[in-house]
Amino acid sequence: MAAYTPTPKGYGTDPNLNHPVVPWQRTMTPHQLQLTAVLSDLILPGTDSAPSPSAIGVPDFVDEWISAPYQDQQSDRAIILSGLDWVDEEAKKLWRRGFLETDDQSQVILLDSMASGTRDAVSSTVQNVFFQRLKFLVVGAYYTTPEGFKDIGYIGNVPMLSYPPPTKVEIAILDEKLRQLGITPNDRAEVRS
Repeated sequence: MAAYTPTPKGYGTDPNLNHPVVPWQRTMTPHQLQLTAVLSDLILPGTDSAPSPSAIGVPDFVDEWISAPYQDQQSDRAIILSGLDWVDEEAKKLWRRGFLETDDQSQVILLDSMASGTRDAVSSTVQNVFFQRLKFLVVGAYYTTPEGFKDIGYIGNVPMLSYPPPTKVEIAILDEKLRQLGITPNDRAEVRS
């Protein structure tokens, strides 16, 4: 009997985390990537201590995300790509040029209108869903990078020599929550021992 040789089907095998490779083609155009970069930097501007999203590859993450063959990412793809088209069309309506060709002030005005939903009712729905999803992807991608960790002071899982006991304030909060559940603080002490 011949040995069975599995052939990859679907999305492939588990990733090699030491040598990560994206098994699908990225699909955003250079224009869409640049538009995503500018919007990302407007959503989460860089500072003296933290680089901008475009400087650490957030637009590439968005491209990889919406290019993935999974159902949720494909849903996001429709939202993001139609939103990018909307941004360019809206800029053309307002200033007779694409978003990337407008000045910084015009870009901020359009971003502010997306964030506040101040355009007409149809556009407002499109822009709100797009803006919320893009913001989620940008912030999520940014704060899962070493630069994002550093910006918020996250040090990750590190071994500790000891664990500090809860403070009096924390114990008071816990005791109140336990009382709300019908558990008295004495019951809690018995559970611990």
